[in-house]
Amino acid sequence: MKALILVLLGCVSVLGMKAAEAKRPLPTDGNTQLSYFLNSERVYKDYMLQCAGCHRYDGQGVESRGIPSFVDSIGLFSRMVDGRAYMIRVPGSAQSQLNNDELAMVLNYIVARFSPEEFERNGFRLFSAAEVGASRPYRFDDVAAARKTLEMQMEEKGWLPAPYLFGQAGR
Repeated sequence: MKALILVLLGCVSVLGMKAAEAKRPLPTDGNTQLSYFLNSERVYKDYMLQCAGCHRYDGQGVESRGIPSFVDSIGLFSRMVDGRAYMIRVPGSAQSQLNNDELAMVLNYIVARFSPEEFERNGFRLFSAAEVGASRPYRFDDVAAARKTLEMQMEEKGWLPAPYLFGQAGR
């Protein structure tokens, strides 16, 4: 019985630490935010467990399998309201095992790691648990069509995201 109580106390303690981490105030200036996300071991581990299987540890994706690269591309999506919602709603994000706060942190990490210029230009707005929670339940009927629409909007602005060959890969 004593062992069970110790195990339960340990679980409560770990949950309390996760909640405290989630509520910790985040830096407000771009360079400090960039450093924070690039040095967060917890967020790095979440990326490796939830995203790197497809997008790889280096963010390069696997073009021959229709997995787009994040490198110098993912930050373009974060500049647009619909692009941010897209990042949240793609199946890998929306259906991940991460809670909304953890997913927001991973999305911030992805932009920091693979499109750091977004932080450096001080125009980046951090993803929040509330933003993730508002978009996440609305799954795409056709991810490729949503991506195509965003690519057309980006093209009008002169932005060129990494190619997305979903449904065409390996042909």
